[in-house]
Amino acid sequence: MANKYWVAGNPNSEITDAKAQQLAAVSATASTAAEIDKAADASVIAPVAITVTGAIASTVRCIKIAHNSTPALVTGPSGVALAGQTMFITNVSASGTAAHAVTLSAGTFDGTNNKAILNAPAETLHVWFDSAGAGVIIANVGSVALSAV
Repeated sequence: MANKYWVAGNPNSEITDAKAQQLAAVSATASTAAEIDKAADASVIAPVAITVTGAIASTVRCIKIAHNSTPALVTGPSGVALAGQTMFITNVSASGTAAHAVTLSAGTFDGTNNKAILNAPAETLHVWFDSAGAGVIIANVGSVALSAV
């Protein structure tokens, strides 16, 4: 028979050996509860669809830009606020060559540049940010242009 444990002395929160081992594995990491919460925050994981120029929250991690003829100029995301996280930016326009731009409010996409320009459908930039907000490009699909502003 498997052992069962109560969480915080609460008999309504009983867990099995397997779950206790999973909790022990999570506890053994250097991640804090706040970091785990941040990584799993649905409000920043959910894609933000952009069709016009505007500002978005500094912690948005998935940006989908769509407009066939008018450039959408996006400001607000922050590499510093996204430290330890990844960001996806994708041009989901059906057609066109509008030069959509995403400018970071802090940090860089690659250690130097803070502006990404996507001007073709399906172009995608996937970036990981270090603790100082300096990005490391994981993938540049298509030819997303980068510049410093």
